[in-house]
Amino acid sequence: MRVLCLVSLCCASPLSAQNGDPSDDAGVRVFTGYRFHLNAVALLDDDERFNWDADYGGDIDVVDFGVGRFIFLANFEAILGEQFRRFDVNQGNYILDGTITYRLGSTEIGGTFHHISRHLSDRRKRFPIDWNMVGMQVWHRVDIDKVHLDLGARAYGTTKRSFVDYTGEFGGHARLRYRLKERLSLIASADAVHMRTDTSVAGRSGISGGSIEGGLRFDRDAVALELFVALEKRVDAAPLDRLPRTWGMAGFRLLSRD
Repeated sequence: MRVLCLVSLCCASPLSAQNGDPSDDAGVRVFTGYRFHLNAVALLDDDERFNWDADYGGDIDVVDFGVGRFIFLANFEAILGEQFRRFDVNQGNYILDGTITYRLGSTEIGGTFHHISRHLSDRRKRFPIDWNMVGMQVWHRVDIDKVHLDLGARAYGTTKRSFVDYTGEFGGHARLRYRLKERLSLIASADAVHMRTDTSVAGRSGISGGSIEGGLRFDRDAVALELFVALEKRVDAAPLDRLPRTWGMAGFRLLSRD
């Protein structure tokens, strides 16, 4: 699922964007910035469980204390197939994150509590599939003339898990936006993730995934629209299978402007 591969998520680097620059003002402030996204993509896969992927969510700067901030993130992802009906929602996946950061110029370092839970829709499952992780994130922004670049990396260790065999996670991303006109940009991104595993659970010694993406971004007054195509290797695409899948993707994304 995308929340495993991108964390971010899903989520498209929400921690790297800010509304304004709170570090310019002294003192502690609350609710100083927010970012949201709404994604919908068609999945090019011959498995009838995987036809569409939709997710939405956002994060908010709850408290900004000048040299850093506390960020709360929530995201929901739905996977749709056509096993029982034309649009059959078979998965619901949730992310909840809390991050406390420290600013170092255009670089930001954060300590994160990360929770993911996975659920089946219209299908029987009595046991939980979820896990908690704690770790660090770092991300960096570069703005040079027409180029905007977001870079990020993360390292988490698992503190609690149900059903899954994950003991840790390492990942990173790079997202490029090149402005062609005032409200039109080229976009490109790459993400990678490696999940460390407990071999005693399912005999796996680790699993990796990631994605590459390209498209166009149209900026309006309050919202940006991105149209994109992508290729993704998704870690454990179905909650019970413990198998990755690779598929093509084409879709759109609505974002609050940064």
